[in-house]
Amino acid sequence: MGRRTLGVVMATLALAWGATSASAQAVRVGGQVSLADDADFGLGGRLGFELPSVAAGLWAVGTFDYFFPGDDLFGSGGDVDYWEVNGNFLYDIAIPDAQVTPYFGAGLNIAHVSRPVPAMPDDRDSDTKLGLNLIAGLNFDVTGFTPFVEVKIEIDGGEQFIAAGGITFP
Repeated sequence: MGRRTLGVVMATLALAWGATSASAQAVRVGGQVSLADDADFGLGGRLGFELPSVAAGLWAVGTFDYFFPGDDLFGSGGDVDYWEVNGNFLYDIAIPDAQVTPYFGAGLNIAHVSRPVPAMPDDRDSDTKLGLNLIAGLNFDVTGFTPFVEVKIEIDGGEQFIAAGGITFP
């Protein structure tokens, strides 16, 4: 990732953090397990801020996932490191007296892969890409914590379909 891209990402995150922390009414922190069509199995963390001053039911949600892909991902034939950082805006669809809250949203992903160079196994090649997320999911209302399941389509960046589930805590 170039310095300019990194600068834009850092400035965006700083502005988002300032806006969310100033107006956040609720915070959710938790973990998730992901299954991706290319990168296989992943584990990660999740942090969400409710944004009621912008719109009722709107959340700013950031995630980090470290994936454990097979050795043949991207044709490398070796040990591959793959992770993603995601920043999304998710909107809850309020259903009165329901135990489940559907949500949908969109955001950005930064996907990073590092793999051995086939001709030189001691050298590594890496690539970082920026992409768009489209997301739909369900939050389950349970006292003390919130289980969730979601699906995400990545356009550019990670370029994959991901199903995830986990638990967040208020």
